[in-house]
Amino acid sequence: MIFNDAKIMSYFSVKCLYKKGMLVYQENDKCDRIGYIKKGQLQMKHYTCSGEERAMAILNDHDIFGDFLINSNHPYYPGNLLATEDSEIHYLDRKSMNELIKNNDLFRQYYLSQLSEKALKFNFHNKVLMQCTLRDKIIMWLDQESIERQSNKIPIYSKEALANFLNVARPSLSRELSEMKNQGLINYNRKYIQILY
Repeated sequence: MIFNDAKIMSYFSVKCLYKKGMLVYQENDKCDRIGYIKKGQLQMKHYTCSGEERAMAILNDHDIFGDFLINSNHPYYPGNLLATEDSEIHYLDRKSMNELIKNNDLFRQYYLSQLSEKALKFNFHNKVLMQCTLRDKIIMWLDQESIERQSNKIPIYSKEALANFLNVARPSLSRELSEMKNQGLINYNRKYIQILY
């Protein structure tokens, strides 16, 4: 990955280590730097008015975060950012970031690529959530995953994560998947969903 480039990494601060379960940023904390995940995984979580936890985003190795916020007029985190596994993060302050964007083609291309990919994911997620029924949401998600993976077998890491993505209660998701399986539209187990339609 390009952030292994020594010249680029020299702009970043000393690495910070977070153990699994540690809070990296709290909701409404101000973003004054971007983070680069050298290794590990983070999850952005938000709580609804009724206290239900919702996963807003999952970030993995070589992802950056804070990129949407740092130059915003409202640069505050919209949810809690937690380490879901032991993670190593390097930070870049706003001044250094803007200098890199101006003077380093490699960093600029990576930064813009990350912004574009995230915007596409957010747009797709919004489209899924706008579907009228839970089945429509599931089918739209399955179809997109099938295209990206070029396979009719879609891995599922947990029903809870999928329920959060679809903004539904886990029992409702399990019930709908069971009905779709009974109707011959899908087959599934704990590890994957297979599209049969």
